[in-house]
Amino acid sequence: MNGIEIVVDAVDDDAAASFWQAALGYERLHQRGAFTTLVPPRGDPRPPILIQRVDVVMPGKTAVHVDVIVDDMEAEVARLQGLGASVAWQVDETDRGGSRWTTMAAPHGTLFCVRAGASDG
Repeated sequence: MNGIEIVVDAVDDDAAASFWQAALGYERLHQRGAFTTLVPPRGDPRPPILIQRVDVVMPGKTAVHVDVIVDDMEAEVARLQGLGASVAWQVDETDRGGSRWTTMAAPHGTLFCVRAGASDG
């Protein structure tokens, strides 16, 4: 295996690429046809993100999402809202030994989670 990439279907591929580029601190590597490739800065081991332009996001299609793991969830949720994301719901399972996270919707509709790192619960 040479690695992985995360694929995000989006009707407005340019808006999706702009959002994920800003949210993750990635760079646009290239755009070819219906595909825009975003990559992390050199030396960063995170996987590339491939934004795939589609005519419609198919209902019932397996959802692929990104978990953004941070130390300060509230600050990151606020930052991502400033980029156009919205909060879908929040879960806190720390009273049962679990974790807590906020599920958000990117401006183009893809759901993703902001999850607390070890220092934030």
